[in-house]
Amino acid sequence: MNKCIFTIVAKNYIGLGQILEQSVRDHHDDIDFYIFVADEFTVMPNDLKSNIIIAKKCLEYTDSEWTDMSFKYDLTEFCTSIKPGCFQHLFDKGYDAVVYFDPDIYVFSPLTNIFDKLVNYDITLTPQIAGIHINYTGEHPEWAMNVNGIFNLGFCGMRSTKLTANILNWWRVRLMSNAYMDRSIGDFTDQKWMDWMPGFLGNDHLYVFRELGMNMAPWNFFEREIFVREDNQLFVRYRTNDNPQREDALVFLHFAGYDYQKMKEGIISRKRIENLQEYDDLSLATNIYCKAIIQHQATFDKYISYPYSYATYNNGDRIASFHRRLYHGMTEAGISYADPFATDKNTFHSQIKKKKMIISTNIDKLNKRNIEGVDKKKRMIGILFSLLYRVMGYKRYSLFIKSLYNYCRPELHTFLIYKTKH
Repeated sequence: MNKCIFTIVAKNYIGLGQILEQSVRDHHDDIDFYIFVADEFTVMPNDLKSNIIIAKKCLEYTDSEWTDMSFKYDLTEFCTSIKPGCFQHLFDKGYDAVVYFDPDIYVFSPLTNIFDKLVNYDITLTPQIAGIHINYTGEHPEWAMNVNGIFNLGFCGMRSTKLTANILNWWRVRLMSNAYMDRSIGDFTDQKWMDWMPGFLGNDHLYVFRELGMNMAPWNFFEREIFVREDNQLFVRYRTNDNPQREDALVFLHFAGYDYQKMKEGIISRKRIENLQEYDDLSLATNIYCKAIIQHQATFDKYISYPYSYATYNNGDRIASFHRRLYHGMTEAGISYADPFATDKNTFHSQIKKKKMIISTNIDKLNKRNIEGVDKKKRMIGILFSLLYRVMGYKRYSLFIKSLYNYCRPELHTFLIYKTKH
């Protein structure tokens, strides 16, 4: 079987992808590994390794499709949106089995079982949660699992078959339009679409790994405990007592949301995914990952300062998430732009600039954790809604609240820059 593994990064995370690559090489020196770079270099480094691929140059998207997707999606959304194209490219190169890993994954033991399953199954996936927890104790709420998808697409394995080719075409088309992280319409990057796979494939073509050591991640730490066996191998068992106990080798762990810059200093810290407990046993794995980052610090630092190519307009103005979604709303309304990154007259940029939407503050970094006086602001909003209720009465107020759903997405605010002619 001709097999390979790949990851997708923006160029600043090439070093992180190479740390993943080394963890694979520690167990498999016979498997090809590729790093697809979703954005571009202004000047190509002379020493870029041959397994680092500039995605735009090899994936079969038209220039207009690439421009549209790279503008309307943020960094995470865009990287995930091209995943089907990467699978297709590698199958076209002649690989029989292809495995994808997020760049923030680290491999702790051989991946033999994954490739063994790809001899007989077309697609392999891992669930977010493996156990049945009647009294759920996870810090990450169950509703978030429903919204984000049952399977975690930090991992996906595929075999080259006609059925897989059909699935990839289906997936690719959807991700060209719907790779957003948007709870209001049920989208969550490339991931949510995989909920369709059991219905499409059934047990004959889809294999779901329920082994606890496969895709261990912050959202399932609550149910999984790492321990060291007598042979000094890391294994995983249920932390809770509400499922039949089992012990599985720790194969790969998904370090999603960790602060990799601080890990260079040996400090375990998270930048996102809040309210998650740092269980003591996790240090058995996080210490190994920290050491790997420290060991390969030069590799990590080499690329980390590179800016994301699609973060700004041509003149350097920052593209806010609201801009991207507003642009999407305009294109959905039939308004086309030759180049949404352009900043001259009669462009998307000129339209939103007239409405004073180009500001220096990076509002995408603002959230309830860093906005000053957020509790006071929430109380004030509550007071305003209470006043509205008094003025409108129960019937009108309840209808008003229902109507707010029609304005919860930036795409629904195109009236701010474009008036429909009746």
